[in-house]
Amino acid sequence: MEWFWYIIAALGAGIGTGLAGLSAATVMVPILIVLCPSFSGETGAYQATAIALASDILGSAVTAYTYARHKNIDLKRGWIMLVCILGMSTIGSYVAFIVGNVVLGGFTLFLTFFIGIRFLVKPDTSRDNAAAKGQKLDRKGIAISLFFGLTIGFGTGFVGTGGGMMMLVVFTAFLSMELKTAVGTSTFIMTFTALIASVSHILIHPAIILDKWNVMALCITVSTAASLVSSRFANRVSNRTIGLMTGAVLTALGAAMLLLNYWDLLPFSTI
Repeated sequence: MEWFWYIIAALGAGIGTGLAGLSAATVMVPILIVLCPSFSGETGAYQATAIALASDILGSAVTAYTYARHKNIDLKRGWIMLVCILGMSTIGSYVAFIVGNVVLGGFTLFLTFFIGIRFLVKPDTSRDNAAAKGQKLDRKGIAISLFFGLTIGFGTGFVGTGGGMMMLVVFTAFLSMELKTAVGTSTFIMTFTALIASVSHILIHPAIILDKWNVMALCITVSTAASLVSSRFANRVSNRTIGLMTGAVLTALGAAMLLLNYWDLLPFSTI
């Protein structure tokens, strides 16, 4: 039964990456740590995070390539975020290993649910005064990029997200990017951040490769294929459609995972 959940997790992760630039961890980690007993051990959440990051590498790469073909990447407004995130992700990986499952697993579950709500409330995050592609950052934009780049970079290593959702919010809400350009730019950055963070996780805890190499191989293959298909679909539909689909899936997934994970704490669970 676990292999079924591995496939579902990888499919959801790939679709989320291709549609809205979400990190694989947003979908994959909650499913693995809640529904798969082999990830319930002391380092289970850390291993799930490493597998999600590894899945993000090729998934983000094929997504970024698809968006680039439609001219939906803007590195002139995203290069500072790229540098900052690369620099902080390794530190976050080390801290995550020290903290362990309690903070890591719980944070990821709540993050999935609230990101879903955010998409349902505002499915189209693009702005009327979106910046032109290739427009240089002003001082305010540089300051915003530095602040969020450093914090997202730490979170990339700590939570195991490629930072895609957080970058999407920053690019659209603060740096005035159009939604599809923001997705393309964030997935381009995620390709490199996921690579660094996944390598850091594996070096810190090499048992991941020995214990879960077959799970990692399956998740990488399935999520990459799903990312390619969903990114091609995303470049053919409206921003609102993408947002609503992503919001519905993440809200339902987050609510289900939270219910399963905290069922024993509910007052009626013993009835």
